[in-house]
Amino acid sequence: MLTPNDISSALRATLDQGRALALISIIEQNGHVPSRPARLLFTEDIGVCGGSLGDHDLDALAVRHALALIRDERQEIAVADLHHLAESDPEADSAALAGRFPRMRLLFEINRPPLELIICGGGHVGQAVAKAARLLDFRITVIDDRVDFASREKFPDPAVHLMADDFIDALRGLRITPASHLVIVTRGHRHDEICLREVIASPARYIGMIGSRRRTTTIRERLRREGVFPQQLHRIHAPIGLDIGALTPEEIALAIMAEIVLVRRGGTGLPKSAEGPMARAR
Repeated sequence: MLTPNDISSALRATLDQGRALALISIIEQNGHVPSRPARLLFTEDIGVCGGSLGDHDLDALAVRHALALIRDERQEIAVADLHHLAESDPEADSAALAGRFPRMRLLFEINRPPLELIICGGGHVGQAVAKAARLLDFRITVIDDRVDFASREKFPDPAVHLMADDFIDALRGLRITPASHLVIVTRGHRHDEICLREVIASPARYIGMIGSRRRTTTIRERLRREGVFPQQLHRIHAPIGLDIGALTPEEIALAIMAEIVLVRRGGTGLPKSAEGPMARAR
């Protein structure tokens, strides 16, 4: 049986690692609320890290649903009827589960780490990205090897962490986790490529690099020839951002943050109005 201390310790550990934690609890069984509900802790990378709901098949079903919730990122709390959950899961033996647990409801609580944005480059675009990201509650770190561009004059918001250091040294000094999002917008393609090489194998949720299609293609081919795996190259968003015709630093920042939201939340990136009722007017 999980204790509050077990849950608290697991929560601290996973959040420190930048990973989401699911706490699954039985909140109703046979029409009654358990006085000491069975609980299970689960993380995407580690798997079950504590507790049990009391049955192997029940644990497996709950874990699959928790994994879907973690990846979806649109829900923090969900309540599910076991019968409906089993019926919608192709891997579950719904009849057997319904026979063993005829009336059961499960509570899923998803605890996510704070979102982190690491911006390589303190120029006009980097400054605009930092402002836009603050509106979305990101923890922001800005790196630039020029002291004047990693300064409070450029980034007056005290919540923005500044690192005036060599890009490689700064990136190696940071803990990059699955909660990290990296935006590479330095002053030149050489520095962009240096930063990309350093983080391409990291577990970051998002890696985007600014540049023209021609320039990013050149960098991709150079990395490919050097043996960088295709699956690593495929996860790089370059040229960075959604195509909204952005020109100004502020518009480019909007395009970048929109792509980050798209990666996190899902969607098509298409105008909702394209299939809306007004578009179907005759």
